[in-house]
Amino acid sequence: MNVFAYYNYRKYLQDYYEYRKSVQRYFSYRAFAKRAGYTSSGFYLDLVKGRKSLTPQMVPKFIHALGLSEKEGRYFSLMVDFTHAETPESKQVIFEKMSALLPRTTKALSRQQIEYYKEWYYVAVREALSVLNVSDNYQDLALFLNPRITVPQAKQAIKLLSNLGLIEKENGFWRSVNKTITSGREIPPFIVHDFQKKMMDLGKAAVDRYSTERRNVSCTTMSVSPQGLERIIHKIDTFRKEVVDIVRSDDHESMICELNIQFFPLSKELEALQENEARMDETEGDSDDED
Repeated sequence: MNVFAYYNYRKYLQDYYEYRKSVQRYFSYRAFAKRAGYTSSGFYLDLVKGRKSLTPQMVPKFIHALGLSEKEGRYFSLMVDFTHAETPESKQVIFEKMSALLPRTTKALSRQQIEYYKEWYYVAVREALSVLNVSDNYQDLALFLNPRITVPQAKQAIKLLSNLGLIEKENGFWRSVNKTITSGREIPPFIVHDFQKKMMDLGKAAVDRYSTERRNVSCTTMSVSPQGLERIIHKIDTFRKEVVDIVRSDDHESMICELNIQFFPLSKELEALQENEARMDETEGDSDDED
């Protein structure tokens, strides 16, 4: 069980119990209680269901019973605080401390790796290597992606990714060198923007390609103040970082997903419009004086 993949300790405890029960038939709430040093066998389930909360005094006992390392224990303790936090501000402070403990496996691309963003399926193929055991079976790789690519495209993508130093052979199979990567500062913005447009096109096609159970696409049109605009952008940035942290610490992947976040103006800003009208009025006034 990867504790770093969680933000809610109740969910982690629920999955931990189900996992232990699946691999150890005689594992029980009572057995865990004995290891943690408390007597109520129903306490664990009360925590999972939200009927009770883990106290600071009980946290070290649970860390011991869960078999967590020192770093994992610190993360679990913060996760308890994060779950119990009542305000967005306090949650943000704790979240930043949790993020600092996550495994750092992100690599920023260099200018020499710019071709990575030339085709959408280069990115998808690199991610697919976390799911498939790919050696020379390019047909399996081509059929795995949706929309499907050709076998020559799959083979060429593997060759390119290897040449760029983004993948390598491990025990006979191609694997990514880094868990996650970012465009960084060396990749020109117009290259990234062109790639983003391609992924947005795939997002449009996904509306018809997948049922609502397999996708989440929504549109919300709203009127906001400059302060509201700033807060929304900050929320989106925080959410995106949370998703990246989950991906970075995830394991047992079984599919590839794409997350496109779009938030943009549908009008001019009122203040700017009024200033422009004022300048136009001044210009017209000057013209009248000259006549």
